[in-house]
Amino acid sequence: MNPSFFRLLLCAAVSVLAVAQAHADTTVHSIDQVRGAIKNPDARAAFDREMSGAALPDGFGVRLPPGFSKSLLAAQLAPGSDPARVVLAGAKPWPQRPGWYVAVVCLAAAPVAQDLKNPASSCDGFGDSQDKQIWFGVFERSGEATPRLIARTEEAVAVATDWGATNIDTPQAIGSDDGKGPATGLPDNWQRFDLAPYQLRDGDYAFGVRAGWFEGYAGGGASFEALYLFHIDGKALRVVFAQPMLFDKMIAGDWHKDGTRSHDVSYGSNALSVLPATHSGFHDLQLREQHGKWRQTLRWSDETKSYQVQ
Repeated sequence: MNPSFFRLLLCAAVSVLAVAQAHADTTVHSIDQVRGAIKNPDARAAFDREMSGAALPDGFGVRLPPGFSKSLLAAQLAPGSDPARVVLAGAKPWPQRPGWYVAVVCLAAAPVAQDLKNPASSCDGFGDSQDKQIWFGVFERSGEATPRLIARTEEAVAVATDWGATNIDTPQAIGSDDGKGPATGLPDNWQRFDLAPYQLRDGDYAFGVRAGWFEGYAGGGASFEALYLFHIDGKALRVVFAQPMLFDKMIAGDWHKDGTRSHDVSYGSNALSVLPATHSGFHDLQLREQHGKWRQTLRWSDETKSYQVQ
């Protein structure tokens, strides 16, 4: 079973005020009916792209903007690192900050062969093995000037997604045997920037990054996705939010006389809203199940400099 199939089902990020599908469970007679069971239009479009062989969107900006290079990003975001270890380097304009760019560099544990014609669009190989590192930063570039580093993560990102209070199914690798929480764990892969307008304070925005997990079953598989928010604190870029956002499962069932096989399809997703209320000057955030009743409020903590579930 192709892991990218399930990742693509979820490639449309659920962000501020985005429309998505509530938790749903259904059984289809055969695998060719899976597409019709996916009611989220963005997920269905992703499925169509996979079936047509269309290229994935450049979610991390690996087609680098003018002025950026792999060597510059490696030197600025992960000082002292060997450029030959770079698996992925990307930068994208930050819509909420004209002239600013969000950037990423993913490093392998040892030098790797570079494919200049088909650069990697995501960074896999995390989880418990930690054979890769990922670093993020923010740059400013005016005219033809060399990009100027504004802030960066002070070390390779190793903040676990919080699965302790969520309505989203938990990957079995970090949860209980039945796939339910509570659990915490590092993502298996980092997928793309999420540049929705996450305004934490007046004029002060965070940017998002989507990360995920994939697990294969006999005749099926599942994908899970989390949202990480990064906020500038002086010259440091900090993770202030790391919550599960959606999941998709396809589990093979009974065989039929015509050679087809039933499949159980389930999926669920949340949206993140910025609320008017504030604590310590930061807006409260609310996760909510789309077209469902589940809600979870998060408030800023001065002690941890991050959002905490209430």
